[in-house]
Amino acid sequence: MARKTLRGTVFWGVDALKGKTIKQHYQHIKQIMESNTSNNKQLQSICSHACNTVPFYKSFKSSNFNDLPVVTKNHYKEMYPSFQSEIHLNNVYHQMSTSGSTGTPFTVNQDKAKRERTMAEVIYFNEIEGQTLGQKYMYFKAWPEKRTKLEKLKQNLVPVDVLRLDEDALESIRDTLKKDKQINSCLAYASSYEILSNYIYNKGDTPDMYNLNVIFSSSSLLKEETREKLEKIFGCPIIDRYSNQENGILAQTKSNDQVFKVNRASYYIELLSLDSDEPAKPGELGRIVVTDLYNHAMPIIRYDTGDLAISDDLDRQNISTLRSIQGRRIDMVYDTQGNVLTPHTISVHMKKYKQLKQWQFIQEDKTYYILKVNGAEGIYMKDDFVDSFKKILGEDALVEVKYVNEIPVLSSGKFKNTICNYKIPEKIR
Repeated sequence: MARKTLRGTVFWGVDALKGKTIKQHYQHIKQIMESNTSNNKQLQSICSHACNTVPFYKSFKSSNFNDLPVVTKNHYKEMYPSFQSEIHLNNVYHQMSTSGSTGTPFTVNQDKAKRERTMAEVIYFNEIEGQTLGQKYMYFKAWPEKRTKLEKLKQNLVPVDVLRLDEDALESIRDTLKKDKQINSCLAYASSYEILSNYIYNKGDTPDMYNLNVIFSSSSLLKEETREKLEKIFGCPIIDRYSNQENGILAQTKSNDQVFKVNRASYYIELLSLDSDEPAKPGELGRIVVTDLYNHAMPIIRYDTGDLAISDDLDRQNISTLRSIQGRRIDMVYDTQGNVLTPHTISVHMKKYKQLKQWQFIQEDKTYYILKVNGAEGIYMKDDFVDSFKKILGEDALVEVKYVNEIPVLSSGKFKNTICNYKIPEKIR
């Protein structure tokens, strides 16, 4: 049972005075996630709502889910007003903006119930892995503004700005985690953990020096070597969380398990083929397409996130698990013959270079690639990288290796290990 905190008690007390709306969402999420029931009634409800109140969907004769089109960020950007519910135009309670790390940022309007649903799912998914509402945590992100002492005290938060993770900052984080035994968990992008784990691991630290109960990783693929280092340093469960700004927590792994359990309570997730809108087969890499069951202000229906994953579920109409979430399709690179190589493929290939601090692989043209490596000079030879990559790219690959002292993160705080600047011709796809 989750340990109660004073902050948690106050939070639920305030919610009770407001009608227990967040508590009701929390209990509903818990009921669905811990049973075999579905939320298909809500799926039909959100589709009907969209077709009756949203200009874009009014043109469709049927509100049947399968008759509605798959949409992307570009659709939302190009026809933004058409995706807003007419009955919620003056009832926008909250706005969430994507980082634009893919070059296509946009803002999603949310009504009050959607915002409360999102808060409830964060509480639930934190709690099932050991982070109780109100417990102190360290949060790594690109902070637009410095948190005041009152804000940090109120939220029981230790903010860390990932735009500055130099040696001084890393040592400060390490020192804080050692001294402040009240810090129960950490939440960060996978790329931030890679930098942090490399730094602390080389210091020889062991779990008895820390007091963390759980580590949550989000946004991008958590490399296996990073996971292993975090476990050796902190000795606590490492939880992978698949989430985005547009929607919320879409899926999460459990302790000692790398299979993602889909948040079926709040979202309906499809895996579609890379080349069509037909369902991907079990075990086949597919596009993650999300329907948000609770945002009535701006219904997000059959939204192609640009992310890729595999599911072994036989029931393709009710996907409940995902594995091998491999990052965005636009981050995939290609060998010299036009065959796709996912970010996961490159990550596994780079695993043997254990002493690297950072690396980034960029495809500039059909046969021209750049590999940036931080921490390689004097340890690994450039020819070793070139010869190694030619085995997976093709002997005609031109691989330029650059030794660098730092590979900066994006303005969002995210970091891309693979970048594809080459637009592969359609006939090769």
